[in-house]
Amino acid sequence: MPTSLQDSLVTLIAIAYVLTILGLIYGLVRFRGDWVPRRSHWLRNFLLTLALMAIIVPVGYRALVDSPIREIAKKAQKQRQQQGNPSGRAPDKRPKPIPARTAEFNWALALALGGLVIIGGALFLLRRRPLPPAAQGLSVAEELSLVAAASIEDLRRERDARKAVIAAYANMEHVLAAHGLPRGRAEAPFEYLARILRELEVRENAVRELTELFEYAKFSRHEIDTAMKEKAIAAFAALRDDLQTDRAVAA
Repeated sequence: MPTSLQDSLVTLIAIAYVLTILGLIYGLVRFRGDWVPRRSHWLRNFLLTLALMAIIVPVGYRALVDSPIREIAKKAQKQRQQQGNPSGRAPDKRPKPIPARTAEFNWALALALGGLVIIGGALFLLRRRPLPPAAQGLSVAEELSLVAAASIEDLRRERDARKAVIAAYANMEHVLAAHGLPRGRAEAPFEYLARILRELEVRENAVRELTELFEYAKFSRHEIDTAMKEKAIAAFAALRDDLQTDRAVAA
């Protein structure tokens, strides 16, 4: 293997290893509240694995040892050796072994990949629509109304409606956290959002449609089609109108 290719391969493996660890740490911290404890069956799975290995290992070993392919390969190798050296004498000159070389970390490649990641992240942040600037002292209903209005525009412009829906939920969570509205320990994320929206007197069908939409966007692998996208826009519009109506009544 060429030395440059060897260095590049080792560099890519090291970068992937570090990124995987960082991704796992981020996932553990970011989604620790979304975990739902489930009953563990580790002992049963462990015993089943041991039983399966106890069957597979002996059978595989005997298949390799007693396989006729092994004897055929030995005979073919012996025949090739005899044809290559009819006299049976060892050759006088043998190729010298190539000294082993330790692969080195390719810093140039690592810096280039890091630059691409930084440029890609900057383009993503520039492309992502920022939330409208909120004035000092806005209430939670007013800020959520701004989020709903921005989400409607994002849904109409964004080709991938799933991204817009997930971003809308994250923005709503951010607003609630900034206003000191924590989620209960036994409360699922979408149950928490539904409770807050009901407390803000948002109509029940809009709350139900929004929470179902958020769950579908986060956990389902299916595409959000045009009909569902229009339904999401209508739900965000209802949320915006209800929050604006509540604000007008309070004023």
